[in-house]
Amino acid sequence: MKYVPTLGFLLVLLMLPLTLASQSAAELNSRLNKSSTSKSEKLDICFKLGAIYATRSPQTSADYYHRASLLASELGEKSREAEAIYLSAEGLMRKRDYSAAAARFNQAWNTSRNYGLRETALSSMDRLEEMASKQNDLKEALKWSREKVAYLRENSGRSTSSGDAMQKLESQISVLQSEKKLLLDKLAEISGQSENLGNTYKETEAQLQEIREKASAEISAKEEVITQITRDKQRIDSISQNRNRLVSKLTKEQLADSMIKAQQDRLIQEQKRQVAEAELGKQQSEALRNILALVSCFVLLLAFLFYIRFRAKKRTANQLEKKNAIIEEEQKKIDGLLLNILPPAIAQELKTHNKVAAQRYEQATVMFIDFTGFTNVAEKLSPEDLVQELDFCFSNFDRIISQYNIEKIKTVGDAYICASGLSDKNSSPSDIVRAALEIQDFLQHVRATRMNQALPFFEARIGIHTGPVVAGVVGKKKFAYDIWGDTVNIAARMEESCEPGRVNVSENAYWLAKYEFDWLSRGKIAAKNKGMMDMYYVQGIKSI
Repeated sequence: MKYVPTLGFLLVLLMLPLTLASQSAAELNSRLNKSSTSKSEKLDICFKLGAIYATRSPQTSADYYHRASLLASELGEKSREAEAIYLSAEGLMRKRDYSAAAARFNQAWNTSRNYGLRETALSSMDRLEEMASKQNDLKEALKWSREKVAYLRENSGRSTSSGDAMQKLESQISVLQSEKKLLLDKLAEISGQSENLGNTYKETEAQLQEIREKASAEISAKEEVITQITRDKQRIDSISQNRNRLVSKLTKEQLADSMIKAQQDRLIQEQKRQVAEAELGKQQSEALRNILALVSCFVLLLAFLFYIRFRAKKRTANQLEKKNAIIEEEQKKIDGLLLNILPPAIAQELKTHNKVAAQRYEQATVMFIDFTGFTNVAEKLSPEDLVQELDFCFSNFDRIISQYNIEKIKTVGDAYICASGLSDKNSSPSDIVRAALEIQDFLQHVRATRMNQALPFFEARIGIHTGPVVAGVVGKKKFAYDIWGDTVNIAARMEESCEPGRVNVSENAYWLAKYEFDWLSRGKIAAKNKGMMDMYYVQGIKSI
């Protein structure tokens, strides 16, 4: 007889993949909403959920990819940001929401072209041209076809004291670790005392066993006495029986006298037996009370000793926990100090290997900021006011560049040097150009405030160049993270050739950020030791 699958069984087999996918999506969504999940993990989860809902619910898929693009933007991962925007637009296109899809494809095109993501840029233009054709908007389709040709032509044509502080913190950690060792030795001593208590327990147990044996011997002796009394009773009973036999032969008077005497004898024997039994019960009760008293004392002694041991262990554990907390806090201070001096990856390598190998970056963007007329302003201010003014400006520079994942390199007098592209999260010069514009806006605002107060103010020149650099840490006592290469020199030449209040950009940086800003070409200008070089002023951010 052949087995024929029922309709219900076939439906279960067909629904099983959908059920498993739903369970997987629910688990991923639960992890996504947990506050303990890091942003990097949430980014990966959004990509997985977008893929799961790609065929079942295009709108849900588009929403998850849009959330992934926002997370990638916060993390500075530009390639994944462009990819997530493109996939979100794909979901909206499958939903036939062409207007929203076109807006996101346009956003994906702008993001990918600024960061050199050729494939994503071309795919976005293909989709924009395809949707324009479907909507019979031939003018828009022709525009994107021409834009694609132009893009392909353009891309084919272009081919301290911090070290002393850390030593002090390390010495403090060493002292705390020594104290931790002393506490561990104390704990070992308490463990030895616990072993002595165990030996005392064994001795007490032996004494208790001896008491039990003595009590058992006394009980045996009392049982022999009872046995003897029982035998005497049996003998008395036997005599009484003999007397009873004699009674029948006596006269009535003799019988009466004999009965009275026998009754008296029985009473006497009964009293003796009761006295003997009472004495035996009293002795047994006293022995039992003694045994119970000894056992109670022993139990109370053990409980007291275990309580003392518990309190000692708890007190030692609390002390160890406090010392560990202090060590962890000091370690966090050291880590924070290192992160203020070095990039996170460099600080981790230094902690792991006690040295940092120099590393080459093929596309780093270096920015030089230098105050003009610094000597004249310095003459008008006291040394304290001058240092306070420099600290105010440089602290705001730090705040602005940190928003764009830009790494501060160093300050030399009134010069401020920073760079991007020292990791795979920020390789485009667009962010550093935006930071430069914000710095000039900040200085303009300070200039207006100082002029109203009739106080001196700073103006700055900013130069930017993109190219290869070598970065690393020099020194052993006072760590210094620095960059070297011709790119650094050219960035300095861009700053020297700049006007106050302007941002001067080299040709290399211009081509990488061309589509995002409005530019003023300055043509070829002589640069010290570099000859004639093309330079561009940044006019502002291009409105889309």
